[in-house]
Amino acid sequence: MAAPGSFPLRVEGSWGSDPPKNLSTKLQMYFQSARRSGGGECEVRQEPGAATRFLAFFHLDAVRQRVLETKNHELLWPGIGTFQLTVELPTAPEEVQDALEGDIPAKESETKAHIQDPGKGKE
Repeated sequence: MAAPGSFPLRVEGSWGSDPPKNLSTKLQMYFQSARRSGGGECEVRQEPGAATRFLAFFHLDAVRQRVLETKNHELLWPGIGTFQLTVELPTAPEEVQDALEGDIPAKESETKAHIQDPGKGKE
């Protein structure tokens, strides 16, 4: 995955006040497709405190620039609908930092649990 925090973009869409479940996964698949969005390697997370906004963290600035330069972004979701997407640079650095900090502790705990006492169980 992309190095979180590398090159973020804010993503908003026409899904209204109650976004569909798994929207972040669908957005990530969309923005990872160079053919569909101009994107590439990235990670998408919900913006803290904003249930309807997401942040896409791109690994390369050139990829982020291609996404910004693409005029029309549409997410086609069979059975749900077609969403018009708006992408822009985040306005406040703390939004990006809050999004990054939201998932990091859980990942660290999970990693520590897997590497803690590697010899345990061999006794």
